[in-house]
Amino acid sequence: MTSLSMRGVRGGVGTTSLMAALGYALESLGERVLLIDMSPENLLSLHFNLRDSGKSGWARAMLDDQDWYKQAWGLTPTLHILPYGRLSAQESMSIEQQLIHDPQIWARRQASLAANYDWLLFDLPQRLPGHAAIGPCLLPIQVAEADAACHVLLLQQAGSNPVLVNRYDPGSQLQRDLLLIWRQYYATRLLPLTVHADEAMREALAFKQPVGQYAPESLAAQDALSLATWCLARRREMA
Repeated sequence: MTSLSMRGVRGGVGTTSLMAALGYALESLGERVLLIDMSPENLLSLHFNLRDSGKSGWARAMLDDQDWYKQAWGLTPTLHILPYGRLSAQESMSIEQQLIHDPQIWARRQASLAANYDWLLFDLPQRLPGHAAIGPCLLPIQVAEADAACHVLLLQQAGSNPVLVNRYDPGSQLQRDLLLIWRQYYATRLLPLTVHADEAMREALAFKQPVGQYAPESLAAQDALSLATWCLARRREMA
């Protein structure tokens, strides 16, 4: 089993939509996938038409002393999703404190899931270190847009995690210039592919579907499939 996480360099870079697209693409390639929403916004399930799932989710279950894994939804026999649950801000901070107090919670949970899935995909939030303590992670990907804000934040943040450029518009001179700079300065970190800006990605969320299901021939869907193929190749290289 392989764990992958995605976290935006800043908020609003499309991480959750991209995670939904990647999970769908990996499952289409024959992989058993569990998507795990670690964000209090609880938005990942919207991409799979689960808006009306109510309060159910792993964080809600922790607060209510219920079985966290029973909160998972089976979308297909090999694609499942574990929502965060609907919590107040105060309740989410209570979960944050529990996770900080016991940072091995998700390491133990990963071990219990290993026999059932090929991939665990974690959608991580901003500025909640307890929620980001997910245990072993082979591919901790940072998601960025080629804009000035992400450029400054990448300069400020020391690290070696892989960086994926999302919503890339080759018609933008600024984006082309920044991507050229990033390829020079972050050559060992930058993924060898980008996910292009595509209105189909936004439309897919409006239709409550991952982009590969909503518009399989779209550029964004093909980019997500390329990302899934890269993930499979990277897993083989790092095994």
